[in-house]
Amino acid sequence: MASNNPSQLLPSELIDRCIGSRIWVIMKGDKELVGVLKGFDVYVNMVLEDVTEYVIVAVRYGRRKTCDKA
Repeated sequence: MASNNPSQLLPSELIDRCIGSRIWVIMKGDKELVGVLKGFDVYVNMVLEDVTEYVIVAVRYGRRKTCDKA
């Protein structure tokens, strides 16, 4: 039986506990998503609702700026 301690859960169990919660997904390629997790499959393809997509834009001198993609 799994413990209630999140560090002892399998990744799929942790994701399952997040269904219905607002999550922040960091993807490759300077893209981030924030939305409500509605479901996922065995490959961790996710269904999100009320999503905002953010794209990281490089700025001079190595600084980075996050902007909301319309």
